[in-house]
Amino acid sequence: MIYTISLNSSIDYTFYLSRIRYDDINRIEEKRIDAGGKGLNVARMLSVLKCECETLTFLGGSNGNLLKKLLDEEKIRYRYVSIKGNVRSVFNFFAGKNNVLRFNEQGPNISKREERAFFRLIDDIKFSKEDIISISGSLPPGLNESIYRNLIEKVNKRGVKTVLDADGEVLREGIAGKPDIIKPNLWEFERISGVAIRSFTILGKVLKNILNGGVSTILLTLGEKGAILFSQNKFLYASAPTVRVLSTIGCGDAFLAGFLYCFSRGETPERSLQMAVAAGTAKVLQKGTSMPERKDVMSIFPRVKIFWAKELTAASRKGLLEKAK
Repeated sequence: MIYTISLNSSIDYTFYLSRIRYDDINRIEEKRIDAGGKGLNVARMLSVLKCECETLTFLGGSNGNLLKKLLDEEKIRYRYVSIKGNVRSVFNFFAGKNNVLRFNEQGPNISKREERAFFRLIDDIKFSKEDIISISGSLPPGLNESIYRNLIEKVNKRGVKTVLDADGEVLREGIAGKPDIIKPNLWEFERISGVAIRSFTILGKVLKNILNGGVSTILLTLGEKGAILFSQNKFLYASAPTVRVLSTIGCGDAFLAGFLYCFSRGETPERSLQMAVAAGTAKVLQKGTSMPERKDVMSIFPRVKIFWAKELTAASRKGLLEKAK
């Protein structure tokens, strides 16, 4: 079983316009509504891949009721803590090919009572040592930046593998809890390390420092250029095939789900990374926060190429880090 934790889930509204006119009326040509939030997106992609999963979240207000409906329609299993506040809304405006405006509400204020109820929900789950918990996303108001660290330390004691995808101080604190896997993008990685990554030599040293702190595997996403997997005995790069981009929202979540799908089945790091990039690439072919079908992922899978970092030329290494910025 893979559990995903989404403490700041959302209703994602996506609007399509021919262009955005300031100080004038903008005509919406198409609209869609999806379940959102990084942890929920990971569960949605895992469900597409026919992987047994369950998401753990807060739900409240009219948006919480709508989110239940959307999750039920996608047949996503979930457990939740009821809260007084309303689940947040996220608004995405696509204008033309490359113009995107995103407006994210902060989320509902989570009380101490509601936070304690969430930890009790975790305590009530009968985990096995084969289970995985994937923790993703931002925090709603009321929750301390150390909450991911606390969650990781709690479930680590029960022998569960932990995965973390966050940003800033929340990620830095979470790493101190010693998750098995982290998945930052390059910008997030630079922020927590405090180092400008300008070469693979610098990258390797910084990655090694994180591993020495107790993390087993680092998945570093590079946007359209692919991704890197780094562990004690692996330094792999996966190239992403070029496709038509409709929406990059949720690509990192689809990527993580693809990796966990293979990882949970005991497959090799190479194949797990290949599936991750295939899932992330397939996601950009979908509008809004909708997830691709399994056949879309599998059609891209053989087009993803895996290399050892040492096999890349100096020029290509430098280009990867530059173009990802």
